[in-house]
Amino acid sequence: MYLGQVNHGILHENGTKVASFIQIFSKHTEKLLKDTPEEEWEIAQLCRERAPANWSDLIYNHVMACRAVQNQDYILAYAEHSNAVSTFLREFQTHTNWSLEVLYVIMGDLRALAVLADKQLVSRGERPSKLEDCARAINKAFTLCITDRTPLENSRRWGTYNIIGLLFRTYFKLKSHNLCKNILRAVNAAVLPELEEFPMAHQVTIRYYTGVLSFFNEDFKKAETDLQFAIDHTPRKFHHNRRLILHYLIPTRLLHGSLPSDELLEEFPELSGLYKSLAVAIKTGNLQLFDETLNQGGSRLIGLGTYLTVERSRVVAVRMLFKRVYLLTDRSNKQDVSTFQRALAFVGVVVDDDEVECMLANMIYKGYIRGYLSHEKKVLVLSAKDPFPGLDSFK
Repeated sequence: MYLGQVNHGILHENGTKVASFIQIFSKHTEKLLKDTPEEEWEIAQLCRERAPANWSDLIYNHVMACRAVQNQDYILAYAEHSNAVSTFLREFQTHTNWSLEVLYVIMGDLRALAVLADKQLVSRGERPSKLEDCARAINKAFTLCITDRTPLENSRRWGTYNIIGLLFRTYFKLKSHNLCKNILRAVNAAVLPELEEFPMAHQVTIRYYTGVLSFFNEDFKKAETDLQFAIDHTPRKFHHNRRLILHYLIPTRLLHGSLPSDELLEEFPELSGLYKSLAVAIKTGNLQLFDETLNQGGSRLIGLGTYLTVERSRVVAVRMLFKRVYLLTDRSNKQDVSTFQRALAFVGVVVDDDEVECMLANMIYKGYIRGYLSHEKKVLVLSAKDPFPGLDSFK
């Protein structure tokens, strides 16, 4: 029955059907193992006799990988599935895009098994190496997609961004973000349809990763553009994916004073602990609250790689405090430096007047405040027009 279903899918080039039957973590696995012989040689013979030409080795390795997973031997499972992947990729380069769904499943399973196998290796005191090996295999699949020259309607190029997403996820896990640059360069040099022509799921995935890469490169304008696209096009039911996007989008938006809404924080209680008090601190200019909250959530933010960006948003809280001073002094365009010094002390930040001047000078330089400092008179002279420009200009 199992081999008959696989045969039917291959004969009719039904990639979705074939993929469902060779997915390791699927509903078909238990029945497959129940219906196959105990002896390996019998399984091999059955596959040779009944599996389609050029697929018998793949099916055999698939069965053996499933058996190893059942026995919780993930190192062996990875080895068997890796052989299945190698067999498939040799055939894949002769296929049109009908088998892309098979590619997605078989490569996704390879990565999942690599992660499990590496954990098992670590538990044995051995070096984890399977995810690195997996990355090379995914890279090969990427090359087979992006370099395809068959007519576009049947081209494997339609699988490019899906495989890039899997490859980037693997590089991120390996902390090898720099390798993503080579992939993006290859994409820029390739003849591909416009990104907008690909399935929305592929678009969201690639925009998420390019957004995070831009975030790490401190290109916050591009980071926000890509991450905002990703969150806007990720349905609410995909809670985990939306949370991953927000881990980088919220810090990016904090830099120009765009605070997460109460509704958003209610949707993600795990983010509320990190950002609710920070949002209040920025909104009110309460630097003491900002510093205390940043200190409390520091280890979590460091783990996410967002600590330094969140810390940079402190200047927005300082700006808000100084703007409140300006408003409380009847919008006077001449402010004594000592006035700002007392405001800082009021919110728990004790600094001397030279440090206050340095803060003001930096804010003027960065465009957060319009005006100039008179060091001799210890006075800040604010612009008569819009001395505290809108923070949207700092996106």
